[in-house]
Amino acid sequence: MQKIILPIDTKSLYYNIKNDNASGHTATVATPIKQGNSINEQLNQIYKIPNQVDFQSKPDLINQLVKNSKSQIIITNTFIFNKISVNGNMIECDNKYFCIYIKEEVDPEKAQFGRIKMHYPISLKYDDEDLEIDNRFIINQISKQLNDYAFIVNSFEYDFDESVLNFKVNIVGENQIPYSKVFLNNKGVGNKYTSIFNEMADSYDMEIISLRKLYDDGVDPENYNLYFMKHQEKAYDLIKNYLNDMNYKNINSLGEVYPYSLYDIDYEDNGKTKYLQIYFTVTSNKYFNISSKRLQFLNDFSQNTKIILISSIVDNPVIDFYELSDVLSFSKSINSMMIKIGD
Repeated sequence: MQKIILPIDTKSLYYNIKNDNASGHTATVATPIKQGNSINEQLNQIYKIPNQVDFQSKPDLINQLVKNSKSQIIITNTFIFNKISVNGNMIECDNKYFCIYIKEEVDPEKAQFGRIKMHYPISLKYDDEDLEIDNRFIINQISKQLNDYAFIVNSFEYDFDESVLNFKVNIVGENQIPYSKVFLNNKGVGNKYTSIFNEMADSYDMEIISLRKLYDDGVDPENYNLYFMKHQEKAYDLIKNYLNDMNYKNINSLGEVYPYSLYDIDYEDNGKTKYLQIYFTVTSNKYFNISSKRLQFLNDFSQNTKIILISSIVDNPVIDFYELSDVLSFSKSINSMMIKIGD
């Protein structure tokens, strides 16, 4: 089976993320293939894809593709797809196409002269007697498949045998998660957020004695989370090594990049994306604290999500796997509840 991967800029295509920045942020919906003398060899593979439309015979389509350009450009290629999947799961396209096109800067007086970009605007829409392009409809269908969670598209994957364009995405939070809880963390300045949305804090009573044996009596409620989370990297490494040993592909530690993510690691199993929520304890006690948002995610993706609990992580790690049915059968205690007054 021949496939190519077309990686795109991290902030170029995302959905269900709320803009909470006063200056405003929108998806760039484009990624450079060529800048100066530098060519992105992976993206350059797009020219191999046969799904192209004769846009020169469709002047109204050309007008749609160039209408927002502020410089002198030409359209060189227009690709259309109506067999689309997300993380390996097919979506219903309803005879509509998703369009990706190539735009080249051709003004020799501009510094951008010769730059070539791959574009995939969400707002692109066009129809005539034999073609209906509706990028937003396709993105909405992808969102529906993902239960309307916030997601970022990392790359497009094209399967030549099946003529399928697969959107490879990360689910980064609940619907309308603030932009600042997603992308600022990805720049390395987001660690200050991790203690705000962290159900680990409720484990203090269970873990404090063992932590003080490890780190002396300096561990207290103020710095507890810092000491406890020292073991998160080990937890991730243990599970990534396990997945590697099982020969799973494309293992991704989302929780290390996005502290607000609703799962910690994803991986591919026969082309399908699977999710893992990881919890750990310093003690031998087997328990975990799960937020209502993470519990909802587990419920929404119950066929593809497992919980992993690592107990005694410091000296003698014990790894247990649980599914939604197990969680529903366990005894529970509620430590907090949001009470909303009024509408």
